[in-house]
Amino acid sequence: MRPAALLFAVALVFAAAGALSQSAGAADTPALYNAAQANAGGQIFAQQCATCHGAQMEGGAGPALRGTPFHQLAQAQNLNAQSLLTVVSQTMPQDNPASLSPAQYKALVAYILQQNGYPAGGAELSADNPQLKDLNLGQ
Repeated sequence: MRPAALLFAVALVFAAAGALSQSAGAADTPALYNAAQANAGGQIFAQQCATCHGAQMEGGAGPALRGTPFHQLAQAQNLNAQSLLTVVSQTMPQDNPASLSPAQYKALVAYILQQNGYPAGGAELSADNPQLKDLNLGQ
């Protein structure tokens, strides 16, 4: 086998191994919300949160809630899904903390998870789900 062909074959093997590793990691991520709940959270976000956090969750007066900036914030604050739900439900909106219903706060967290690529499942996000504390949002 020619050296170039050998290098190409080795690269293909490593690429396939990487893809399998990534898909296995995604399969290990618990599905903590359902799509309908996240969609409802998107509507609440647009009405209650976008003014401070940006229409695309890019940040503004409040921190970004999507992508690398969100994951960096979550890592710095050691956030998991449970602590995110606690923080959001006790401190947001900043000008009227704890003013939304528990269902609205859970929908907002479902939306944040959805927008950050966490998988949806069949059940709604529930505050008493023990898997919430296992989902490290800083990764």
